Amino acid sequence: MNRELVIISSRDLYLYVIYEDGEAVELRVEYRDLLKQSGNIYKGKVKRVVPAMNAAFVDIGEDREAFLPLKDIHNCNDVKPNENIIVQVKRAAVSSKGAKLSCKITLPGKYLVLIPNNPHISISSKIDDKDEKEKIKDHIQWLLEPFNEEQYGYIIRTSAVDASDEAIIEDFLSLKQLWENIQKLSRKKRTPTLLYEESSKVFGILRDYAGKFTKIVSDDIKKLKEIKEYIKKNFKQEIKLEPYRKRKVSLYSYYEVDKVISKILNPYVWLKNGGYLVIEETEALVSIDVNSGSHCKHRSLEETAYHTNIEAMREIARHLRLRDLGGIIVIDFIDMKDEEKKKALIEQFKEEVKKDKRPVKIKSFTSLGLLELTRKKLEDSLIKQLTEICFSCNGNGFIKSKYLILFEIEKKISEMKPFIKLKLRVHPFIYRAVKELINELKLKDSIDIISDINQHVNKFSIERVE
Repeated sequence: MNRELVIISSRDLYLYVIYEDGEAVELRVEYRDLLKQSGNIYKGKVKRVVPAMNAAFVDIGEDREAFLPLKDIHNCNDVKPNENIIVQVKRAAVSSKGAKLSCKITLPGKYLVLIPNNPHISISSKIDDKDEKEKIKDHIQWLLEPFNEEQYGYIIRTSAVDASDEAIIEDFLSLKQLWENIQKLSRKKRTPTLLYEESSKVFGILRDYAGKFTKIVSDDIKKLKEIKEYIKKNFKQEIKLEPYRKRKVSLYSYYEVDKVISKILNPYVWLKNGGYLVIEETEALVSIDVNSGSHCKHRSLEETAYHTNIEAMREIARHLRLRDLGGIIVIDFIDMKDEEKKKALIEQFKEEVKKDKRPVKIKSFTSLGLLELTRKKLEDSLIKQLTEICFSCNGNGFIKSKYLILFEIEKKISEMKPFIKLKLRVHPFIYRAVKELINELKLKDSIDIISDINQHVNKFSIERVE
């Protein structure tokens, strides 16, 4: 498989786009000023314990108190008010909700995920063969026993299957040292304080894929240098690192990332056979509706339903990754009477989601014919990350975030260089932010900004002045 990672930078954010055989399969956003990353470890102070909500609220030094479910209490030494506690962000603050915490600390490495306060040892569910699973688990447990006097727990990642014994031991010792450093820092620092900050998302991506990229392209030379050092330290395989230097077309335009984003923001997904999906997010869940459209190539309604559902299932699996949909997901497939066909659909679905780096659990069809599944949610979906509530429709729709519009403006300006004078027309909603951008780019004398109420808020126009 030809897998590429494209990294596009701007003043405010990074876009990480993963392509597999030329098709975009994942897009991740990293804002430069975002502190509440999933994975951060804090020394916090318990502010309130609310038994009625089965939760404690913890001050971790951020804008809002974070939420600690009491079912997690067995991993905590104490959850009394005013007590100090070491916690990890399991889900970054989303919408109006504060961050979700856990006392079950997990430190991801290349081949293992260390769980220092839980002695349980497990292995990735993506390894199917039960006998092979037990064999690998027993071998790694035996291998690490002399180095694990504290009896730390850990999860054996899929990448460990092909790793050498020396590499696995080295990974374990590195994670063990990291945890010891976090504990030392906790004893020295006041509460609340950040003890460990999850590194840039790009390193998480490299870990998730065990460095298995054919090529990494970026318009940020500094970021490429950081990646080069990380790869040299953590992976044996060679990865081609390519700085992007074309001036006339930005990396954003060259890879047509705008089309990828448009696809993500569109609730409608068209299938090759004429059917289509409707994907809608609510506060509590994601609903996906499968429609047959004009598809009627098969001899019976049952056959048409089955073949449309199979194609829809593959597209849904792809969009779970592409849109980073998480939490409870309910799919309304086209109704099928044949129970064997339903089972076949679920089995194929389970195979398809193995490509996903987030855990996906597929349930069964409900009595109403809906298929339920869950996908681990670490942060807002991409739609929520890339949009804002639309001020002109009272929250019934959305517009692109100002950061995304500024990103597109910055890339368009870079494509038009060299120039003497440009005229940039924008909606008043983003006029001030655009003005700040142009000042920071030191182009105040070269670009005239026009605030135009008739300009669509999601769009801008830019032209050369003769």
